Amino acid sequence: MSIIWTRRVIIKASLLFNFCALTYVALHASNTSISVSDSELKSSEPVCPSGYIETLTSNGKTCTIPERNTDAVSEAEVDTDPNTTYQDVVSADPLVTEKPPTPLFTCEGKSSEFRYGQRGSQYILYNYIRAKRQFKCDESITLTTHGDTSFLDNLVVLSQRWQGPISVSVYVPSSDYDDAIKIISYLRQCTVPEIEEFVTFHFVFDNRHMPKSILKLHTTQQGLPYFESQTKVRTSDGKTIVKVTYHGDKNGKTELPTANCSLPAPWGSPPKQTYRNQKKLLYPVNVLRNVARESATTYYVFASDSELYPSPNIIPQFFDMLRRNESYLNLGKHRLFALPIFEVYSNQTVPDSKQELVKMLESGMAIPFHKKICASCHSIPRQKEWLKAPVKEGLSVFHVGKRHKPHHNWEPIFIGTQDDPLYDERLSWEGRRDKMTQGYALCILDYDFMILDNAFLVHRPGVKVNKKDPVIGLISQKQNAYIKSTIVPELKVLYGSRPECWL
Repeated sequence: MSIIWTRRVIIKASLLFNFCALTYVALHASNTSISVSDSELKSSEPVCPSGYIETLTSNGKTCTIPERNTDAVSEAEVDTDPNTTYQDVVSADPLVTEKPPTPLFTCEGKSSEFRYGQRGSQYILYNYIRAKRQFKCDESITLTTHGDTSFLDNLVVLSQRWQGPISVSVYVPSSDYDDAIKIISYLRQCTVPEIEEFVTFHFVFDNRHMPKSILKLHTTQQGLPYFESQTKVRTSDGKTIVKVTYHGDKNGKTELPTANCSLPAPWGSPPKQTYRNQKKLLYPVNVLRNVARESATTYYVFASDSELYPSPNIIPQFFDMLRRNESYLNLGKHRLFALPIFEVYSNQTVPDSKQELVKMLESGMAIPFHKKICASCHSIPRQKEWLKAPVKEGLSVFHVGKRHKPHHNWEPIFIGTQDDPLYDERLSWEGRRDKMTQGYALCILDYDFMILDNAFLVHRPGVKVNKKDPVIGLISQKQNAYIKSTIVPELKVLYGSRPECWL
């Protein structure tokens, strides 16, 4: 009993001692806290990073991320540079945690810098006169085309209707170079702003018909920097003279000449006869096509002719169609997006919509392209159904066709990519059938031709008729024989053959 009583006394004494010790510590802590400075108190509070909001709660100050409406960004927050993409704007803001939309496709960028080149006998000045605005590979579709100086006036209408990058190869042998400089200066300075904004020019000329001189429009065209050096030399009679030695490029970098916009357009009406026509030079059409296409900085390209005017708004409608139908981007299947082509009589204007086009066809003011020359060369599969199909908003695929009989002579104009087969550069425009070999290769490779419903091309007003020219006829016969005897066997070795593909 005495043992139990003793234990209880010890426990009570221990509890009393602990209580006294805790009381002493608490009183000591409250007294010493008076000596802590205000700055020390403030430094003990949480410091919020830049961009966060300080919030007072029952537990003290906390740092929170403000709510942010990413769908309503003020104009002051967005870079208005037209080259700034959605990804650029989002990644610049540390508060946006959502990932930007996945790109429709991936591609490699290409340089738009000036460079020299040569293809066979043709010298190339790539990106000789560059557009002010340049595009990344996934930002647009580049319309690629070509011409000599007599075709350049088409760029006024073409650039306004396309509203996107245009890559143009210009054939400028000898004095045609000087005429091209005058015309392009006038186009850029005196016509529509879209030419200076969107159009890049590449110059092509034969090494047997060189210009007398060319403008040094780029610093990379210059030789050594120009300078003079002076040295004192003694003559045979003992006199001292100063000898001046010249080094480098005296002319240096130059600019395009200033055009006189008060004068009539330099292409004239009728156009001036070109050096090419005077010398009866063959037009290297496929060299020009390939130069323009390979120089495009975008992945999607639209290889066309300068007198074919596209319906408006194709670029935004095309990318909207791809977003709605991402299966079109399946890289395991070769696909092209073909446009039907028409022509209107010379007293008519080019239609802007399919509704206008159909009315003009019904009234006889428009006809399918080359109907009076080679109707089968440009007739799309199910063309009659295309004309009768109801017009829907935006752009869609009307029909998926093949280049099989009865369309084995079809020369499609299409939106394709940088990966598609090029044109055979051994063929000239005068020899005709210059696009047929590419079409044959596309058939062997089993390309699908996705025919677009609300997009089309219309030739510059004026219906073409077949004109017999014995010289052209002879050139055409020789070229056709060369295609069959040489190019077709080469293509079969490269790509194989298909019984449904003809040339």
